[in-house]
Amino acid sequence: MKKFLALAFIALFSAGLYAQNEDPIVLEVGGEKITKSEFLKLYNRNNPNTLENGKINKEDLESYLDLYINYKLKLLQAKDLGFDTTATYQDEVKKYRKQVEEPYINNKKIIDSLVNEAYEREFYWLRASHILVAIPANATPKDTLQAYKKAISLRERAMKGEDFAKLAYDNSDDPSAKGREASEDKPAVAGNYGDLGYFTSMLMIYPFENACYALQQGEISMPIRTALGYHIIKLTDKFYTTTQALDIQHMFVRIDNRDSVEAKKLIEEAYSHINDWSFDSIVMVYSEDQNSKESKGMISRQKCNIFPVEFIVATKDMNLGEISPIIRTRHGWHFFRLAKRYNIPALEQESPNITRRISRDERAYKSINYFVAQAKQDYNYKLNATNLQELSKVVTDSIFEGSWQKPENFIGDKVVFTIGDSAYTQADIIDELYVSQRKQTPEYVPLFLENFEKSFSDKKAFEYAEARLPEKHEDLNESLQSFSEGILIFAITDKEVWTRSIEDSLGVQAFYEANKDRFLWKDRADVTMWVISKDLKLSKAKKIIEKNSKKGVLNQDINNKLLKAFKKQKEANPLRYVNYSWNRYEKGANLNVDKLIWNTPLSENLDTTNVIIVDTNINGNKNTIVFLKRFDKPSLKSLDDCRGLATSQYQEVLEKQWIESLRRKYTFKVYRDVFDEIVK
Repeated sequence: MKKFLALAFIALFSAGLYAQNEDPIVLEVGGEKITKSEFLKLYNRNNPNTLENGKINKEDLESYLDLYINYKLKLLQAKDLGFDTTATYQDEVKKYRKQVEEPYINNKKIIDSLVNEAYEREFYWLRASHILVAIPANATPKDTLQAYKKAISLRERAMKGEDFAKLAYDNSDDPSAKGREASEDKPAVAGNYGDLGYFTSMLMIYPFENACYALQQGEISMPIRTALGYHIIKLTDKFYTTTQALDIQHMFVRIDNRDSVEAKKLIEEAYSHINDWSFDSIVMVYSEDQNSKESKGMISRQKCNIFPVEFIVATKDMNLGEISPIIRTRHGWHFFRLAKRYNIPALEQESPNITRRISRDERAYKSINYFVAQAKQDYNYKLNATNLQELSKVVTDSIFEGSWQKPENFIGDKVVFTIGDSAYTQADIIDELYVSQRKQTPEYVPLFLENFEKSFSDKKAFEYAEARLPEKHEDLNESLQSFSEGILIFAITDKEVWTRSIEDSLGVQAFYEANKDRFLWKDRADVTMWVISKDLKLSKAKKIIEKNSKKGVLNQDINNKLLKAFKKQKEANPLRYVNYSWNRYEKGANLNVDKLIWNTPLSENLDTTNVIIVDTNINGNKNTIVFLKRFDKPSLKSLDDCRGLATSQYQEVLEKQWIESLRRKYTFKVYRDVFDEIVK
């Protein structure tokens, strides 16, 4: 037996050695061991185009090794200083994780099917009426059954030929069916008799939309349950279109503030001008739509649900630019010009927009429910129904009043359900019941407990699976690690280099003084560039600029003389006529100066002064006059002139000193035999 154990030990030890030899350690930093394969993977990810004839360049790999060691040392210091425990760090990582986990939680096949469904439905505009039988939020099963029976009764009446609009007006719990009478602070709103107008994909709640798209024109649905209650739906129109949205120019006369005959007469008077007035003028004179009047009646890029049904009916056969006949709606009298149709984009273009809308829509639950069901399957969810129902002895009807008290001596150590390696006991269920109780409709306690456990175990299954997503998906784990380490590197570098260099003004000054040869101006041209409108006489402007510039008159005073000479000094925007800019330009600093000075024979004689140059082809509707005062020889930049560059170079010094201190503080080791094998 001992011999067998010894052989087994040797076999295991040999297997361990073999595994290590297969993937040996190449680097150790502060106790963390990095294998050869891991190091190569990181190198290839960060240096995808450095292979030469299929081999890694040794110099490149050495350079990367230095950078990688520095990176790991910076992370060590950041963690030693507790940067990974701050609320800011944890919040940023949490938000990023939520963002990048989303594709792993939302099943792609389900999302793709929902996107395709929504996109295909965009090509159909529907018109529907409905009767709502509301169900209270705290409805009992009896209330729900009563509402369903009422909905069935109303459907039967509609199927026998009763007017659907009248049924809706008399019976619907949707207040828009009856409208609203005028009050002191609100105008009257006419009832819609259940008519919801036109709509298309994703403009109604999902169950309602599904029911509508399943109906044929003229068909009446069975009761459809939504969060609001039961709906009886009648599909009154359905047509195919490639239009996603419309621009219309709208003319409107109200009927709620005048005699109907007077209103009709006014709209007819406005319409009589369509052949001799512009539509803009008609709107400005006659329209009473204050919301659109400021834009000359234009209502832009609106979907079908925004417009009265009469508008959509009229636009079916209208051409662009065509004016509709006079139309009467429950709001008043109208006519409009069809200004533009926006076509439905291709699926590839529309898909991101639909996906975003799905994430905020009831449709998203389909994917979440799939994720939870998959989690329960993958992590072996098991329910002990007997242990759950034992809680019926301690949960009383007072829980429906929100006043239930936990039993004082309740132990509750029996397991109700498990998911993965997590177990939830009766006590866990009781605690969750206690903190989440609220006033609600009483129901049968055992059934209530079953529903509660389903909701609670779904939540725990979701959390369990979500927490293990990085273990399950290597690419997600790498993304999270890269992001979290990036935040730490940014924070520690900001502390040790960036903020320090900004606060250390004396250090920057000392660096500048010790390295003045780095901060020299090259040859520069002292230039004023004048931009003159083509409306002004160029020769006159040139004469004024040249004469005064050579006398040393200030540019602003020359600018005022130009405006006065051309009588533009009182213009609201004189800059559109005359403008200037001055600077000393090195070669390459300004394209216009390069073209007119540095790339010409002028630059061959750096003693040239007081030269005027005119260019008429640079700025389109502008002319350019350039006054070259002189060329300036190379000189030392002041610290203010080069503070950004000096600070940047000082940061490089700080970074080098910081890395040297890190290499002294922390231990690291390169296994050279393994490293050298990489480039053999």
